Amino acid sequence: MTARGGAEDAAGQGGGNAFRDAVVRLLLPMPLNVLFIGGTLFAVVVAELVAAAVSFAMIGHVPAVVWAGAFFAPLVVAPAELAVLVAVIGRMRDETTRRRLAEANLLEDAVRRRQVETELRANEEKLRAMFEKSPLGMARNTLDGAFLEANPAFIGIVGYGLEELRALSYWDLTPVRFADSEASQLERLETAGHYGPYEKEYIRKDGRRIPVRLSGMLTTGSDGESYIWSIVEDITESRASERALVAKTEELARSNADLEQFAFIASHDLREPLRMVSAYMGLLERRFGPVIGAEGAEYLGYAKEGAQRMDRLVLDLLEFSRVGRMEEALEPVPLDEVLDGVIANLSPAMGECGARMVRPGPLPVVSAVRGEMAQLLQNLVGNAVKYRDPSRPLVVEVSARSEPGLWVISVADNGIGIAPDYSERIFRIFQRLHTRDRFEGTGIGLAICKRIVERHGGQIRVDSVPGEGSTFSFTLPA
Repeated sequence: MTARGGAEDAAGQGGGNAFRDAVVRLLLPMPLNVLFIGGTLFAVVVAELVAAAVSFAMIGHVPAVVWAGAFFAPLVVAPAELAVLVAVIGRMRDETTRRRLAEANLLEDAVRRRQVETELRANEEKLRAMFEKSPLGMARNTLDGAFLEANPAFIGIVGYGLEELRALSYWDLTPVRFADSEASQLERLETAGHYGPYEKEYIRKDGRRIPVRLSGMLTTGSDGESYIWSIVEDITESRASERALVAKTEELARSNADLEQFAFIASHDLREPLRMVSAYMGLLERRFGPVIGAEGAEYLGYAKEGAQRMDRLVLDLLEFSRVGRMEEALEPVPLDEVLDGVIANLSPAMGECGARMVRPGPLPVVSAVRGEMAQLLQNLVGNAVKYRDPSRPLVVEVSARSEPGLWVISVADNGIGIAPDYSERIFRIFQRLHTRDRFEGTGIGLAICKRIVERHGGQIRVDSVPGEGSTFSFTLPA
């Protein structure tokens, strides 16, 4: 074959390939079943027409077997060639579909990656802003203590610049007396992955000691190295506040103790001159009664009454000062037994006015000071007797109900009642709602009740309707 012939053959093959590719691209969008069936019919018809023409031309020139093969061979060859062509088209179609899906996935991945990168940059900027602007000190150290990063708050606490810190370790900032606690915190960091919070001191650049509270955690960086992130709080002001609070508390306790002691001593010592005044008033009345006449006797009566009233006031004040002054241990106290004693003490007054005591159910056993519980119930029941309504028989009901974690004890009566405006005032010391010519008293009894209840961890209140009666309720821990 000549070079020219070879070139022509190559050109012919190239042209055939181009034609085939053009046909494939043309047929590519068609469904495979339509392409196969239609192509088969077309190929068989064309091949048979050509074979028939050739076969008729060979009649009489070739044996019958050759003639029959030339006639029927296209029936087999044409569908086979078409099947190959359909398979090629199908593979190209699948490959095109896969390529388009891969391109779509790649584009989606690129968009998602850009979104993630944008979010990461935004989060990093937020974290960096929090790191820089946090009021708490933050620092990152290597496991051997070298400083890598520190925010402005941390730099303000220790007084060193960032470059100066990078030449130091946290051991350089820690006083020797904290070495053991620091070592235990580092051991906890290695085992649990975090440490603190705990308190120690830092040595500032100027040599001052700064009390701090630290906590932190162990992290691993992108380089695979482990680091310690620490949060540091300057507790100088809180320490000063705590010391001031302790000092104030101790001062207040001393002041209260002094006041209670003063009230006790003053109340005790005041009674002696009062008894002397009363005694000499009585002597004057007996010896000079006929001389001073009715008007003088009236004046002496006022003086004696004032001295006696002052004595009662001093006694009540003494009683008020005693509540809680003696640190008596709490004990189980059956309130039914206490109330029985109170009724026995008040029986003369209750019998005189025909009062009736009602107990709907048993009262509980509470942890309290027995004497103070007796004083509490006696003051409340005694007030019910004192402030009764003369127009109807007095009924006093003492009941109890249980609530989560506490008992509510109520003392109710059908007396004259209390106006709602005075429901808080009556528990203050020396507060009276009535004149002395109507009801005797010093205005200390309910203040004593309030002090006893609060000392036992409870609260007291009153619900009253004027003209119908009052209900005093107090709580005690269950």
